[in-house]
Amino acid sequence: MPLFLIGVDDTDSKAGMCTTYVAAVLIERLEKIGVNLAGFPKLIRLNPNCPYKTRGNCGIALPVEVREEQISQAKKITLDTVAELAELRSPTTDPGVVFYKGSKIPQALKDWSLRVVREIVTLEEAEKLAESVGAEVHKFKLGRGVIGALAAIGNTLERDRTYELVAYRVPENRGTPRRVDARSVEEMDRRTFPRTFDNIDPSTGEIRITPHTPCPVLYGIRAEDPEAALEASRMVKVEEPIERYVLFETNQATDEHLVRAKIRDVEPLRSFIVDGRVVGYPKVIPGGHVIFKIEDETGEVDCAAYEPTRQFRSVVKQLVPGDKVRVYGGAKQRRGLPLTINLEKIEVLELMRVRRKLNPICKSCGRRMKSAGRGKGYVCKRCKTKLPPEAAKIVEVPRKVDVGLHAVPPRARRHLSKPPSRELLVKPPPREF
Repeated sequence: MPLFLIGVDDTDSKAGMCTTYVAAVLIERLEKIGVNLAGFPKLIRLNPNCPYKTRGNCGIALPVEVREEQISQAKKITLDTVAELAELRSPTTDPGVVFYKGSKIPQALKDWSLRVVREIVTLEEAEKLAESVGAEVHKFKLGRGVIGALAAIGNTLERDRTYELVAYRVPENRGTPRRVDARSVEEMDRRTFPRTFDNIDPSTGEIRITPHTPCPVLYGIRAEDPEAALEASRMVKVEEPIERYVLFETNQATDEHLVRAKIRDVEPLRSFIVDGRVVGYPKVIPGGHVIFKIEDETGEVDCAAYEPTRQFRSVVKQLVPGDKVRVYGGAKQRRGLPLTINLEKIEVLELMRVRRKLNPICKSCGRRMKSAGRGKGYVCKRCKTKLPPEAAKIVEVPRKVDVGLHAVPPRARRHLSKPPSRELLVKPPPREF
C-alpha cells in the first residue's frame, strides 16, 4: 500500500478540546472501516513562541494503511470528525486538515516541519508547499491549522523522539478536578524514572502528569520508549472512568526548537542557544524576576529567569561579571523593553574567581579590626591597636553555583525543552515512514 498520512491542527481553544483527542477519536472511527495505523500516531510540538498558539501548540499526523477504494471514505470521516469536535465557535480556532499520499516523505516537507518548529511561517507558504508536493488541503474558517498539519506530516523524528501515553476523560467529567491518586504517581515515578520523566516537580511535589485546563486529557505520561509509558500507566491509579488511551510518538523534550546563534542573530519569536560572558550583576525586578545581560563579540542581550522558575532563579542570582555561560530559551521583545531571552536552561561553562579583602585580626584582642579611614589602615575598636593597609588579606570567596547544566523545574518547562535526565541518553534512530 502507498504511504498515506492524515495531518490535523488547530482544533482546540482555551475553553476546551485538544487536537490529540481529535486524533484519538479519529483513530477509532477509521479502524471501524478497516483503516488501521501503520505506525505510532505523531504528536509534533511546534514553535512555542508562536503568537497564535492556544496552549501546547501541537499538530498531529496519523500514518495509516488504506486501500485505494477506502481513501474517499477515510477523508470524509476525518473531515466530519474535525467539524464535529473542533472548537469552531472560538474566534481563534482555525482548523486545517492535510492528506498526503506518496512513497516517502519528501525533503521539502521535512524542511518545512523544522521551520515550523523554529520559525514563524505563513499560511500562504504552507498552501504553496502543499501544492508543490501534491498534498490535499482542507481549511475550516481561516484554516491556519494547515501549517501545523503539514509540519506534523513532515516530521519523521529522525533527530530524536520520545513517547507520550495520553489517557482521556469521559465527557461528563471534563471541567471538573481530575481524580488521579498522587501517591500512585509518586510510586510510578520512583520505579520508572528516568525512563519516564517530568512526572513530578521535585521542588514542590506537584503532580505534573495532569493538566489544569478543561480539556479532555486526564493525564499524560512522557517516556523514552513505548514499554516504559505502558508500564508507568499501569501503575497510576485513577478514581474516575477513562474513555480511551493513545500512545503518541513525539518531538517533546528534544530541544528541536533551539538554534545555535551569535547575539547579533537573535530575533524575537524564535528560540536559541547562545554562548556569552555575564555583564554586570543580575538584578531582581518587581514580580521576583531575575534579569542579567550577556555579551559576545557581536553584541549584548538580556536574559531573564521569571518567577515561575522558582529555585532556578537562585542559580542565576549567583552569577558575576565575567562568568562564561550558555543560555537556552525563546527570544521576546515587548513594547518599550529590550530584546530578552527567556531562560529554559543555563549551562555554566566557566566561573570567575571572586576575591575580597578581609580586615586583619587584632593580635592583642583577637577581634576583627575596623577600617581607620581611606588609606589609613585598620584600628582595633577595643584596644586601639593600629595596622597599616597592607595588613589586610585577600581571600577567595567560594562560589555558590556549580559549573554544569541547570534547568527550570518541570512546572515551568516547555513541552519541547529537553530535561536534564535526557541530556546523556544515546538512542537508536527511529524508522522512517
